[in-house]
Amino acid sequence: MKIALISDIHANLEAFEIVLKDIKKRNIKNIFCAGDIVGFGANPNECCNLIKDNKIVTVKGNFDVDVITLKNVKSYGENLINSLQWTNKQLTDENKDFLTRLPKMNSIDIKDLKILLVHASVTDPFHGKITQQTTDDVLREELRRSKSNILVIGHTHIPLVKRLDNSLIINPGSVGQPRDNQALASYAILDTEVNSVNIVRLKYDIEKASKKIISAGLPKYLADRLYSGQ
Repeated sequence: MKIALISDIHANLEAFEIVLKDIKKRNIKNIFCAGDIVGFGANPNECCNLIKDNKIVTVKGNFDVDVITLKNVKSYGENLINSLQWTNKQLTDENKDFLTRLPKMNSIDIKDLKILLVHASVTDPFHGKITQQTTDDVLREELRRSKSNILVIGHTHIPLVKRLDNSLIINPGSVGQPRDNQALASYAILDTEVNSVNIVRLKYDIEKASKKIISAGLPKYLADRLYSGQ
């Protein structure tokens, strides 16, 4: 079975639509999302609706939480505070309820595999960071806590595929806000039959996404960073 893994869409409709189109072209039916559907971009409702319409298995990310409660806005910089407050005003009541009801973690069984979906880490679901520099001892503890063969995360916006013993830790990178100096939408394809992971990078209409951010009155910085992949 092939599963598309996505994360950190961040209200970038142009990138999300390109990713979904590519997944459909490959005839992949199952899509799992590691959270942060909203924030940064200009189309929060449209991206929420695409998650629902495509029946994508999803967990909530830190932005999905903070945009509803606005409790932690002071922990962000001015540009992100503006984005969170703007997004809160734009979201429909239906989509606010949708984001609120998303689980913090989601465990999925597929044949003899157990996949755990969480935004940042098992230890700290919303703000933990697992990167290339994370030690194997820490990763083993994450896997032990996850009680899974495959741990799917997001949050860093940087793709990661780590094999450890007989387990996998996968970060598909960011659909809408890549941070690895590549201005390309990112997602991953997990093939459970051969235990392989392929990171897919796609061009999308950055200019259109950028202009929408500026037209919405959001900080220009949020538009400019799309071009740099930072």
